[in-house]
Amino acid sequence: MPKTMLERVLIPLDGSPRAESILAFLRPILCRSGSEVFLVRALEPSSPHAPLQEADDYLKGVAERFQEDGLCAHPLVCVGAAHQVIEDLAANEEVTLIAMSTHGGSPEDDPMGPVMERMLRQSARPLLALRPGRADDLPRPPLRPHRSILVPLDGSEASRRSIPLALELAETLDARVILMRVIDRPTEETEALHALHDVAERLHRAGIIAEIWIESGDPVEKILQACRDEDIQLVVQTTQGRSGRSDRLFGSVTRQIMKRSPVPVLAVHVRG
Repeated sequence: MPKTMLERVLIPLDGSPRAESILAFLRPILCRSGSEVFLVRALEPSSPHAPLQEADDYLKGVAERFQEDGLCAHPLVCVGAAHQVIEDLAANEEVTLIAMSTHGGSPEDDPMGPVMERMLRQSARPLLALRPGRADDLPRPPLRPHRSILVPLDGSEASRRSIPLALELAETLDARVILMRVIDRPTEETEALHALHDVAERLHRAGIIAEIWIESGDPVEKILQACRDEDIQLVVQTTQGRSGRSDRLFGSVTRQIMKRSPVPVLAVHVRG
């Protein structure tokens, strides 16, 4: 039987509140889906006295929180470069989703961080990213049922590859799906409506409520504007991976959304 995206979830942690900020968002989803959770801490091999016991105790404490929810949680401490540790564990444990916080929330810094950048370029697995909040951010409500998942599409077949994962999340959360297309010219509206209507019909047949939003302007700003709606709790969007493509909603646009979004972003990798 094929694995679902939420079946085996890997969460990299480094002991910081920033890294842990994704846990509050994930736990409601993982509890509802009965996920198996892999908590990983990567220690740099250059450290002369790697704090293995300290890291192990920390991860066991986090694992206990998930175990109290009735989930199977594995604390795993490894020595090596973080991106390589994550990818190796994901392959060995047949992980179906990697979920992690981005590097930070300061506008002066690159919020993605080198590990997230490397994962976006090279990982073959869906990557759920959460930008830690800044002091001036409004509080974010936890993930809960009966809210909305935003799915930006650009009219390409590749961008529609995010739909199966959005459908799985919508079923798990009893959420509606908002299908969004940002167009350049008014003449594109009819074609965009037809394309989104076909996707909405597919979701309706699966029992999911779907809405269609057509906007015009800059894709990044229009998507971020939609994310500020308190009803939106998650963005599901394709990203470039290693395909080398540069469609509007691939690569740089997805990266900007992940850097600036006030809600978690699920990046679905597309190749070829």
